[in-house]
Amino acid sequence: MRRLVLISFIGALLGGCANPLNRVTMDRYAQTCAEAERNGQLSVAEEACRRALINVRIGNLGPELESQEMYNLARIKKQLRKYEEAEEYYRASLQIQESLPNPDQAKIGRRLADLAIVVGEQGRFKDAWPLLSRLLPIADSYAGNERAVVKLILSKYADEYDKLQMPGEASQLRQKANQL
Repeated sequence: MRRLVLISFIGALLGGCANPLNRVTMDRYAQTCAEAERNGQLSVAEEACRRALINVRIGNLGPELESQEMYNLARIKKQLRKYEEAEEYYRASLQIQESLPNPDQAKIGRRLADLAIVVGEQGRFKDAWPLLSRLLPIADSYAGNERAVVKLILSKYADEYDKLQMPGEASQLRQKANQL
């Protein structure tokens, strides 16, 4: 009887830990996703990214990997123009990033920028203001292509906010875009 209790205890203990087999499988699916994306096979990429996320979850591989795989899946869904689904995954990924002990501001900013894009693609420009206002102080930390993308997002939203008669918001976005 003691042996059965000990085996049950060890099994329960191992069940709550990260599973290395799931990590290997997750890595394989993540690699397949990236390769399919590079080759323009977005439906293959979507399925592989989805499976990578599933393996992170069932393998208890941690919040950082879960956030990353959600972000990867959201990027693919954005390319497939599945904006509502992309928004859901970006928001969940952002929430995880913000809850980490040492939040990475660059990753948070990327998620805010991508969220602003998918919200805009849905024509919900006013809904993006809270995202953009949080992106403004992070924008200076980007360089190269990322900086150019953030500048473009801010400029496009400034134009939309002019049309929506939101001059204060438009002015803030335009000013930061001009600084970048």
